[in-house]
Amino acid sequence: MASGPDYPSSNGASDPAWNQSFMRLVVVSYILAVAMPPLGFVLGLVVVGRGARVRSRHGALIIVVSIVAAAVWVAIITSGAVNTTDTNF
Repeated sequence: MASGPDYPSSNGASDPAWNQSFMRLVVVSYILAVAMPPLGFVLGLVVVGRGARVRSRHGALIIVVSIVAAAVWVAIITSGAVNTTDTNF
């Protein structure tokens, strides 16, 4: 009988702690994909690697969200929306 990280139990059930850890990584990756796209992109690649075990599509979606968010951030910054030239509130 095989054992180790790929075979957490003898009946083929996955480890609940691993599932919780993976889902926390997915949630943090989505948040960072929008807030800080470069970090979200990197974490998306990590999710792709770790998600292969459970055949998750979250990794690809996180990468797409980070690319779209990066484009939106670039548009916001280049439009001057975050620059304040007037200090009179």
